[in-house]
Amino acid sequence: MNVIRTENLAKTYRGGTVALKGLDLEVNAAEVFGFIGPNGAGKSTTIQLLLNFIRPSEGKAFMFGQPVHETQHRARLGYLPESINIHTYYTGASLLRYYARLAGLPSTQAKQRVEELLELAGLEDVAKKKVSKYSKGMTQRLGLAQAMLSDPELLILDEPTSNLDPVGRREFRDIVLELKKRGKTVFISSHILAELGTVCDRVAILQRGELKRLEDLRTWDDASDRTLEELFFEVIDQNGDQK
Repeated sequence: MNVIRTENLAKTYRGGTVALKGLDLEVNAAEVFGFIGPNGAGKSTTIQLLLNFIRPSEGKAFMFGQPVHETQHRARLGYLPESINIHTYYTGASLLRYYARLAGLPSTQAKQRVEELLELAGLEDVAKKKVSKYSKGMTQRLGLAQAMLSDPELLILDEPTSNLDPVGRREFRDIVLELKKRGKTVFISSHILAELGTVCDRVAILQRGELKRLEDLRTWDDASDRTLEELFFEVIDQNGDQK
């Protein structure tokens, strides 16, 4: 069963800038899907279209079989944006409790869920510290925790490891693999290719708004000794971008 599906999805911005051209894509349930490409490839535009933040110029997008402009599927979705803007005057724990109330979690369930996520994100020791005192990596992990508050079936993560140090990236990888064990679907847009290669089942490579390659890493790893980074540059070089 597919969780995300697009049909000829396209976006041209005012002024004639073409950001996405006829994207046909399916993301299956319980898989980790990587979405990669150079700057300006159309990754962020695709995510905004999937979340119905902007409307397509052509084509359609669906989540859980519903058009993305409908609202029933929103409770099944968690989202971590590339740039996190959160209230810094809360502590980490109190901020997650606040978001839990907004999500409609009962108080007893919310308390337990917040404790679980603080542990999962490695933030127990700073749970009572104000977010304004957090490092960029701590803030990123707090953002990931809020995206998981309602225990969503689908997580969309936009550059989730961009502010994490090597230890934080390893912890992120472990979190994603644990989510996969639990049957969650994780859609990751990232330029940290080494990280994606260790967690993704499949990857899509975009360039200049077009899907250039869709690769199943589960079978590709067995047939090739190349890294994901080598595959990426092979595709990009073939289609005219510079390293």
